Amino acid sequence: MKITIANKTENKLLERIEIEVEIDHQGEAVPTRDSVLSKVAAQVNRDRNQVVLIKMEAKFGIGISNALIHAYESHERAILVEKEHLLKRSGLIEEKKE
Repeated sequence: MKITIANKTENKLLERIEIEVEIDHQGEAVPTRDSVLSKVAAQVNRDRNQVVLIKMEAKFGIGISNALIHAYESHERAILVEKEHLLKRSGLIEEKKE
């Protein structure tokens, strides 16, 4: 799996970097959210708990996926700004069990 950053935009108001990546996984399965987030976090010098996966779309039949990721200045800022279901999906908060 090779991850290439296609576009990186700094959003100073929300204290985050908005990153568009292209994931080349030809001959392999679509990568997991956790593996993508870990590799992107390392590329942008953030901890794993500071990045949130917004969306990931696989292009059918060619082994390439595109993803939109937000990398925050701190874990607390990510929790304050992002929607709850995105935080759960990205593994930043636990689901509440009733």
